[in-house]
Amino acid sequence: DRQRRTAALVAAMTPREREVMNGVVAGKTNKVIAEGLGVAVKTVEAHPARGMEKMGAGSLAELVRLVSAIDPPPGRG
Repeated sequence: DRQRRTAALVAAMTPREREVMNGVVAGKTNKVIAEGLGVAVKTVEAHPARGMEKMGAGSLAELVRLVSAIDPPPGRG
């Protein structure tokens, strides 16, 4: 099903991509995510686009919706 495919796609992401994606899904700003990860904001800004591409999401909202539907959510289970 779609939830299983989405979970597999998330699992195929790099650890950094997952960290950034989890921050985005949690509603954190790029600046807050960057500070938490100890990286530049520009680094954080690049990851959601790659995550959207890998997940086949057409928008950030769609990426959040796809990832939020995974049970358990990535990084929390």
